[in-house]
Amino acid sequence: MKPSRWLPALCAIAAAGMLAAAVALLVQDARVMRGRSSVAGLQPRPANLAGINVALLGVEPAAQQAALQAIAGIGFGWVRQEFDWETLPANSSGAGWPAAAALLQNTHAQGLRVIAVLSGAQPPADAQQYALVAAAFAGRFNRQVDAYEIWDEPNLRAGWGAQPAAAGYLRLLQAAYPALHAAQPGATVVLGSLSPSIDTGPDNISDLLFLRQLYAAGAAPFFDVASGKPYGFAADAQELRVEAGAFNFSRFILLREEMERAGDGRKQLWAGNFGWYVQPAGGAASDEWGAVSAARQAANTAAAFARARQEWPWAGVLALENWQPAGPTGSDPRWGFALRAADGSDSAGVAALRQTFSTVAAPPGEHAAVNSFATYTGAWRFSALGADIPAQGPASVEFIFEGTELALLARRANYRAYIYAEVDGVPANALPVAADGRAYVVLTAPDLQPQVAPVTLARGLASGRHVARLVAERGWDQWAIAGFAVADVPPAHATRTSAAAVCAALAVLLAGAAGWGVRGSLRAAAFSRAATQLGARATAPVTAVTAAIFWLSAAQAWGQPLTQLIGVRTETLPVVLTVVSAGLFYFSPWLLLTVLSGTAMFLLLAVRPALAAALVAFSAPFYLLPRPMFERVFSAVEVFMLLGAGAALLHGMVQAAGGKARRPQLTLLDWAVLAFAALSTTSIFFAAQRAVAVTELRTTVLEPVLLYLLLRFIPMAERERWLVADAFLAGALLVALVGLGQYASGTNLITAEDGVLRLRSVYGSPNNVGLYLGRALPVALAVALLGVRDLRGRVYAAVALPLAAALWLSFSRGALLLGVPAALAVVLLFWGGRRAQRVLAAACVGGLLVLLLVAGRSPRFVRLADYTQGPVFFRLQLWRSALAMVRDAPLTGVGLDNFLYTYRGRYIAPAAWQEPNLSHAH
Repeated sequence: MKPSRWLPALCAIAAAGMLAAAVALLVQDARVMRGRSSVAGLQPRPANLAGINVALLGVEPAAQQAALQAIAGIGFGWVRQEFDWETLPANSSGAGWPAAAALLQNTHAQGLRVIAVLSGAQPPADAQQYALVAAAFAGRFNRQVDAYEIWDEPNLRAGWGAQPAAAGYLRLLQAAYPALHAAQPGATVVLGSLSPSIDTGPDNISDLLFLRQLYAAGAAPFFDVASGKPYGFAADAQELRVEAGAFNFSRFILLREEMERAGDGRKQLWAGNFGWYVQPAGGAASDEWGAVSAARQAANTAAAFARARQEWPWAGVLALENWQPAGPTGSDPRWGFALRAADGSDSAGVAALRQTFSTVAAPPGEHAAVNSFATYTGAWRFSALGADIPAQGPASVEFIFEGTELALLARRANYRAYIYAEVDGVPANALPVAADGRAYVVLTAPDLQPQVAPVTLARGLASGRHVARLVAERGWDQWAIAGFAVADVPPAHATRTSAAAVCAALAVLLAGAAGWGVRGSLRAAAFSRAATQLGARATAPVTAVTAAIFWLSAAQAWGQPLTQLIGVRTETLPVVLTVVSAGLFYFSPWLLLTVLSGTAMFLLLAVRPALAAALVAFSAPFYLLPRPMFERVFSAVEVFMLLGAGAALLHGMVQAAGGKARRPQLTLLDWAVLAFAALSTTSIFFAAQRAVAVTELRTTVLEPVLLYLLLRFIPMAERERWLVADAFLAGALLVALVGLGQYASGTNLITAEDGVLRLRSVYGSPNNVGLYLGRALPVALAVALLGVRDLRGRVYAAVALPLAAALWLSFSRGALLLGVPAALAVVLLFWGGRRAQRVLAAACVGGLLVLLLVAGRSPRFVRLADYTQGPVFFRLQLWRSALAMVRDAPLTGVGLDNFLYTYRGRYIAPAAWQEPNLSHAH
């Protein structure tokens, strides 16, 4: 068999293999990354996530104190204790609280925080009575209790005390939640911990189904954090199997996904109980939780805390089951979970947990500005808003974290301030770097509106512990630091996704090679049959469209096409009619006249599409003078461009129907323009201010591309091409005359350095005048010099004078010193060929002399030699920032027209603070 025959088959097989590899890598990555959600928008995590269930209510004070001291010594930060609500008084007076008061006082003395579970043997007959008791309890112990859990295991008959139902439990939440927050506004109300189950009723309901039912019933507003019970059973803590029918520690992810599906993803998910069961020697055994060895219990318990801490930024407090249960060893199987045995000896898990809890660093997730991992130096002020930068003296903060990414939650607004950041002693790698080598955060909001937004300081760090140091400059009374956000992205994630992308790309290439190899075997007859079928299906709509445009397409009037009918009468008539209809359309205050004139203009442009290009060329400089239409604002150039494109399309359809259209041949430049449009459209998705970017895409990319297509593909006679050039120069002349008139009258001028007056004509900046006239003046001179000796050449030479005058009075250094000289040099070279080189050299010398004599007297030009201050210094700082933008986003950039927001909100150098409102790196 010839290689040419089996090679395509091999390419196809290889493509299928590469595609399968890409899919396998992505599936593996999704499996490993499941549960590792973004930290953005999450509730701040508690500093200490380690909790443990205790049964110390009523225990003698000495034993109680010893147990709590041991718990705190291991590194736990929370204890979870159940209280029978029916035994608690419904008032907050001192009577009736001795056991609870003693326990909570001892707990508070050890620095432990408390989750009080208000549960009972049966569901309350009166939810309001339960709420009254809960409020009384909170009113009495609001200084010792941090969180209140509304019942335990409400999805099980054994926990609820009756047949469970989401609606019944919701009534309890609706009554207790407002009562607790009224008694203790800062309290955390915890959803009753849901026990793992796969049943659908009636006695037990799956934890996943029960939570789903609660959300469907509207329970989201009535708890602050959700809670589950991710027991490990016989599976290890690192097992990644996540299925509704599986019982393991990873089941916690399914509860979290229920929260996210319900739109409640900001809240944390706590664990009311979890652990691994060891069958106690000589005690009550149980097969309910599975069984592991003591060594596996210790390893899994430590691994579970570590996994939840690092991989699940949405996980809050995890309360281990347990310290010591209340029941006797002979009858209570929960002794199989106990960290401390009945004889007072510690399980193997104690040593493992001590080592796990010894890490003092902020885990992944959001953290409040004031936390145990942040150390502030200086006269900072603190409140619920965060940390406020001191007005005087040192102002720094050191933050210790554990992860691969760090972001600052910054309160930004319309004020000037900077924060310099370093991580592990080097400048933070996700920030722009100033000339002095320091990485900095700009606290000015991109859109100047007050906001709290994450600013990434560092990314791609090695997994483990890191130290960030922030130094603030200015920004007092703004409460600039609202918090911190830490993320931990494993390096293997980037490796797998990159490898999958490479495999997918190779699959596409191999598939293309296989298709190319078999292209000759495809029969043309098959394509012919498909085209015939498609034509049959498209007959009706094509006929409808053809009927709608029929009267424009044929030579019905006097036996000749409409284009010839007008064209043979006069050359001036269609131009005059188009200009009049365009003027009426754009300036008419009456809707009817606007519609009629717009229709007339569309028809005239359809007859002669070249007029659309001329209208656009004339009106282009006046894009900043829009008028409202249809509750939107459009400039004349936009209206003319869109109408012209539609008219040209109609014209092309008419020509195609008459068999006169020629298939366009795309050049390399055409493909480049289309690629530019595609890339610009893609960049929209990377823009911070997307609405601004969409507007810019429409006005500066898509519509200019339409103009290019008009000029490129509309057949134009020589007189029509000159008409476009004339219209372009007429618009430039109008810009120059407006500017000169303003300069003569002293209106709409800008005063630059040392009192230099600069005209700006129809623009907001003199530099825009320089940019536009700097393109028009070389065109005028080129026409005047390059062999045009008729009236047009003399007119263009005359027009060049006001263009040059207005250009000079704009004092645009970029145009006068670079743009115009370079363009004129090209014109001279075309005009004189090699002989022009001597003329060009003499012109350069003469230009330099004129510059030295004339510009040397202008302070604006003299200061070009000063690199330490003034415009040149700021320009260099601006270019440095622009290069940093290019390095960070080399392909898509920061988004169309997003330079202003990105520059002043992220990249503006501290030394360039005087000029924050720049829209481009000019």
